[in-house]
Amino acid sequence: MREQRCEFLFGNTAPDVQVVAGLPREHTHFFSLPIRADDPPAWEVLLTRYPQLADAGSLPPGKAAFVAGYLCHLQADWLWIKRIFAPVFGPRCDWSSFEQRLYYHNVLRAYLDRCILPGLEAGMDACLCRAKPDSWLPFVESRHLVEWRNFLSQQLLPGAATQTVEVFSSRQGISAPEYYALLGSQERMQKEVFEHISLEQVQSYRQAVLDENTRLITEYLAFALHHNHVRIEEHLPRGACA
Repeated sequence: MREQRCEFLFGNTAPDVQVVAGLPREHTHFFSLPIRADDPPAWEVLLTRYPQLADAGSLPPGKAAFVAGYLCHLQADWLWIKRIFAPVFGPRCDWSSFEQRLYYHNVLRAYLDRCILPGLEAGMDACLCRAKPDSWLPFVESRHLVEWRNFLSQQLLPGAATQTVEVFSSRQGISAPEYYALLGSQERMQKEVFEHISLEQVQSYRQAVLDENTRLITEYLAFALHHNHVRIEEHLPRGACA
């Protein structure tokens, strides 16, 4: 997997390609809101709907790593909705208005981006650009994946500004300066956002994602590793060791 690290990392961002492709979110994320108790997990929906992606062993290694990353993103979003969005900011919550809660929810996401980005390794822009999507998804054109890859990699260049706030701003119709004013005030962040959700809750979510993503990757790629090992054995002379 490490040899296909860049493809995996790109896949981990790829469900948000709808930002540049003009697609409905459900088209790339495989679930609608609100999530119902009997809804199957989004990553299982994808693999059921497109079984040609389910057999990682039949895919080129780069494509298999990309799909593994894509599945992990779907799982992370699914867990975020269940653990963070629905219980703290969702339509059934009784503090403020739903529109205002959506705004605070996006502010939190932008805040977490600010916390994470400084810790990224140097060269992430070049790493993303090494991913060369070629019919990797049957439901998104490759040109849109390339456009999304380029959109992200440009923001990871040294000294470049991220566009997280601008994307949220245009989506909700709230000015970017309003976002930045709140993000820039620790006092306001504590009063308006962290009064309703603690960083400990976010850390608990993060650990859950790491655990569940690890399990998901293992399950998805385990068959591929076994399948490839069997293929090698089939071509070995009798008595040889794989």
